[in-house]
Amino acid sequence: MLGIAHERRSLRAATEIIETKVRARAIPVAPYSDVYSSVTSRNPHNYSIGHADAGPLDFVMLVPVTVCLAALVALVYILRVSGISLGLPIAYLASLLLIHVPGAVAYMLDSEGVLPSRVFTQIGIVFTAIGAVCFVVGVGLAHFKVQQPVPVAANRTLFNRFCLLGGWLVTTVAAVLSIPSIGAALQRGGVVWMLAIILALRSALRSKDWAMGGKWLIALAVYPILMLLIGGFLSYGIAAVMIVLSAVMIPVRSNLRIAGGTILATILGISVFLSYFEHRSEIRRAVWGGAGVDTRIEASMGAVKDISFFSARNPAHLQALDLRLNQNYFAGLAASRIEAGKVDYLKGRSLWEGFLAFVPRALWPDKPVIAGSPKIVSEMTGLTLSKGTSFGVGNVMEFQINFGIPGLIIGFLLLGFILGRLDRLAAIADLTGKLEQIFFYFIPAVALIQPNGSIVEMASGAAAAVAAAFAWRWAWLRWPKPGSRLSFALRHRPLPQSL
Repeated sequence: MLGIAHERRSLRAATEIIETKVRARAIPVAPYSDVYSSVTSRNPHNYSIGHADAGPLDFVMLVPVTVCLAALVALVYILRVSGISLGLPIAYLASLLLIHVPGAVAYMLDSEGVLPSRVFTQIGIVFTAIGAVCFVVGVGLAHFKVQQPVPVAANRTLFNRFCLLGGWLVTTVAAVLSIPSIGAALQRGGVVWMLAIILALRSALRSKDWAMGGKWLIALAVYPILMLLIGGFLSYGIAAVMIVLSAVMIPVRSNLRIAGGTILATILGISVFLSYFEHRSEIRRAVWGGAGVDTRIEASMGAVKDISFFSARNPAHLQALDLRLNQNYFAGLAASRIEAGKVDYLKGRSLWEGFLAFVPRALWPDKPVIAGSPKIVSEMTGLTLSKGTSFGVGNVMEFQINFGIPGLIIGFLLLGFILGRLDRLAAIADLTGKLEQIFFYFIPAVALIQPNGSIVEMASGAAAAVAAAFAWRWAWLRWPKPGSRLSFALRHRPLPQSL
């Protein structure tokens, strides 16, 4: 419903099929000359996708993992120093690292060699580190020498309520409406409920109104709970929570609280994920089987009761991280096949498809571009994927398979700059009281927070988000304000400045 990331419903089953196939054929791994050969002295040709020798390679991924985490710390520092931010770049980078770093860490801790895809994971995590650094540089350029705007009073309380209730309503309608283009605009536009909670929580922090902050945190919990009970998915709710909490990191004064809160959230998040991963079949069986609310709650509570902390000695924990939070595998496999000459770089083909995605399907019903990117994933990895499942190519893999390392660098630089620019303009619109303009920056920015999606999904999502922003601006300017009617000047306030 959020549109932030498409749920890969049968990813675990597909991954198990993939690994079974390649073990049977013992596909040799070709070296990726620019990356992999520089991080290990062993002959890469000796490896297959099967169980690699874990001993000497336990810490090969330590450097890129450290670089990834350092990039996140640097990004938080840059935006906190700037102060003019809603934290959206933090949400993106945290989401990107969430689907790459845990999988790499699992291999670092796998001293027994129970995980099967070490070499490809090593290649993919290096790509991720490069992308993370370039993304931070792009965001830094967007926030370079930003002047502090003069705060202007505005009816933010009414605005927050308008966005919360309106966003929930639109999200509900989008869940049942399947009209091309209109449905996409509704889906993207529904995210304004997160904007309401972000602004309200930031206000509560500044005024130290803990009671108000608690109420808005309860409102934040509504969406993840409903997603779990109605859809059987955890990922949508987690994505929304990460966006909101990333924004809260900016106004908090204490660096120690930021560090402590992040560590605590990471530990709790991984524990919740592991428990959910273990019980998700029961939860989805109850939800998809049309069971009553009591049965769904009981199935979900089973995951809550069995929450346990991550243990590197538990093979099930390592395998869960590898299967669900390791996009490095696909990126590394694709890069190795390119190096071996089995496939060629896309050379901008998926970028062109992303450009075509801007055309609404309502105007072009037979548009050959579809979301989900299973064709690209299958073509570049050589894997046979389920036609009924959406497999995300991911930003790291897609930038790399188009133009190699240069594509990775330029792609993340541009993405960081664009997202950083939108984030900054959204914060300025809030500070200066131009609340009707914030829609044009916040909604498209959220549409770009799809680290596991494709360029097609990001482009089509951004186009739908702009259409939704016009609708929300129109609705807010005509929403009844207490005390007086809308002035002519407010109704005809100029559209936001160009990017």
